[in-house]
Amino acid sequence: MATDDRQLFSSLRRIIRIGNVSSVNPEAMTCRVIFRDMDNTVSDELPLLNTGSLYCKEYWLPAVNEQVVCLMIPNSGGTGNSEGVVLGSFFNEVDTPVKTGTGIRRIDFGDGSYMEHDSNTGNLTIQATGTITIKGAVVRINE
Repeated sequence: MATDDRQLFSSLRRIIRIGNVSSVNPEAMTCRVIFRDMDNTVSDELPLLNTGSLYCKEYWLPAVNEQVVCLMIPNSGGTGNSEGVVLGSFFNEVDTPVKTGTGIRRIDFGDGSYMEHDSNTGNLTIQATGTITIKGAVVRINE
């Protein structure tokens, strides 16, 4: 690997980081991340990337110890330890999806409850370990 390539890789490693969540702040929608490959450096509180925050909103917090990818903003020292954003988590050999397949969208809630949609069949499955509450001005079933 050429020197320029090594420098680029080293710079990217400081900007795009993989770490484990060390704590979460539900009210601020942030978390701290420990970077084991950077001498166990712990980030400041980092915001979490969401798919909506203005009108359509999604709320998700990673679990403590969950592996996440972060995009860090280099500070004046070039280390990028403090500012950035958590882009999300990802599957690996240890943490695998419950179900896979083309056209499958599934959300598992960790207590045995889940929602799953199969766009190949149009089937939507909702499994709850507790009560399901449906609220609406009018609720229609099989009309």
